[in-house]
Amino acid sequence: MDMIVRGGEVVIPYVGVKKVDIGIKDGKICAIGEQLDAPGAKIIDAKGLTVFPGAIDGHSHYSYGGDEALARDYRITSRSSAIGGVTTVINFMRSGRSYLEQLPHEIAIGERESVIDFCFHLGVMTDQHLAEMRDYVEQFSSTSFKLYLGYKGLEKTRYGTDRTLDDQLLLDIFDAMKAVSPDLILCIHCENVEMGRNFYQKYVDDPNRNQLVYFDKFNPDIVETESVIRVSYLAKQYNAKISIVHCSAGTSIEALRAMPWFDRELIHVETCPHYLLETVDNAKGLGAVVKPPLRYKHDNDALWQAIKDDIVTFIGTDHVSLTWAEKFKKGHAIDDVTLGFGGAEFMFPQMLSEGIKRGLSLQKIAEITSANTAKTYGLYPAKGGIEVGSDADLILVDLEKVQTITPDTIPINSDYTIYEGREVKGWPVMTIRRGEVIAAGGKAVEPEGTGKYVRRAAQGAQLAPAVLSN
Repeated sequence: MDMIVRGGEVVIPYVGVKKVDIGIKDGKICAIGEQLDAPGAKIIDAKGLTVFPGAIDGHSHYSYGGDEALARDYRITSRSSAIGGVTTVINFMRSGRSYLEQLPHEIAIGERESVIDFCFHLGVMTDQHLAEMRDYVEQFSSTSFKLYLGYKGLEKTRYGTDRTLDDQLLLDIFDAMKAVSPDLILCIHCENVEMGRNFYQKYVDDPNRNQLVYFDKFNPDIVETESVIRVSYLAKQYNAKISIVHCSAGTSIEALRAMPWFDRELIHVETCPHYLLETVDNAKGLGAVVKPPLRYKHDNDALWQAIKDDIVTFIGTDHVSLTWAEKFKKGHAIDDVTLGFGGAEFMFPQMLSEGIKRGLSLQKIAEITSANTAKTYGLYPAKGGIEVGSDADLILVDLEKVQTITPDTIPINSDYTIYEGREVKGWPVMTIRRGEVIAAGGKAVEPEGTGKYVRRAAQGAQLAPAVLSN
């Protein structure tokens, strides 16, 4: 063994909490048991600490601002994420160009700069993307894709494509996925944009509209929920795996509970910390504009209950590194504000702290912040597990340490956070990625360029044979 994590309370997903040591060899967990020992092994003293699997941020947006900004995100955000306990990130890649050209380029940037491991969800926006799906799977092991229903009507201006982001594309994606492998998964931004535009028109002349609460009025819960119902039904009919990302509304949870076609093997549901913790009253005002919008306390409560009931099964952050100036670079009116904000760094400690308050077990917290994400997106058990053969991705946590979140708590790639002033109990004191300590004592300690691109396999099935046309 190269390393032994000794004396901690180990939170093993789907098993429970065990007082065991973890032996590590060549970046993998090679032994789990009591009083492990090996000559020459580095000993990590975890006495008094709780050991979790490394957190996985399955929903992040490292910069779309060009190579320099992208490299900065991999360099800075990966290190701040590591301090917060994240060991793997899945970023969204979206454009109207072929990903066969983009993937090698962005993988090279990530492996040059990142300290955490990474892979991608690919936005499907063109017929070329549909035609190349098999190549993405075979050449890059990309097994998850994304449909942005919320940007219907903006295809040309945002992404340079003439293909409409609508239900026809949804069905075409389902067909393309089925032709490659039944185990591919489609992430879906659920939003009925026509309905949203109707609500928006009601407030065009409202003199008070430049307040955060109005973004929810423009995009109320029904705009998301109607789409959730529709895409879930279509997924069931097509026997296609989907992930409903950034679920924000209590009404969406009500709908999922009532659906006779809610098949947990096919339909997976993610929410984000801001929908569990924050509301339209957030102190940062328009600095907290995001899509879908922040909503209300009853939505927070409904989402927490959905976690307890295994309707929502994992957490993503929807992280975007924006400074205050970048947030308002187009102006300070609500229509001008750039969508999104950061938060990947604080995901794990916030879910730990509030999860315990809400009655979640440590095992459940490990599952929603790591193992379930890994299972949903084809990373498990290499990622997300604490078992022999898994990557040695671990967080050592002081459950008694109290920390108040500020922009300076962790050196984030921004100058503000919507979580400022929130006190959390339970804080990472060390993060280990593939057997290497990458953060300790509130600082990143591993140099840039040690993160690796993670290749995934379609689970449980061989690739379907290629269909050749005449």
